[in-house]
Amino acid sequence: MSDRSSATIIPFPTRAATAEEATKRLRTALAALDAAVRHQRAAVADWQSAIGDLRTTMSTLGTSLHHYHARIGALGANVETLADTARRLQAAADPRPPSEPA
Repeated sequence: MSDRSSATIIPFPTRAATAEEATKRLRTALAALDAAVRHQRAAVADWQSAIGDLRTTMSTLGTSLHHYHARIGALGANVETLADTARRLQAAADPRPPSEPA
């Protein structure tokens, strides 16, 4: 063990607050708390509005994606139809049977 002694704590002098000072401090604290609650309410209202905007945006995006999906499907069907037509035209234009190498 060490021979060191512990530090001596010197207390700060205390001053008794008067009832008027205590009331003033309480009113100041309550005013600050009231302001914080007002700010919090405004922040929550803004957040709720942003969530509503996000919901609308996501719904619009979903609708756009459904239309995009449908158009891609139609495009795929059109490409397949064109590919079949091209194969038939090529087969009709080529006098060799399909089994002969080119």
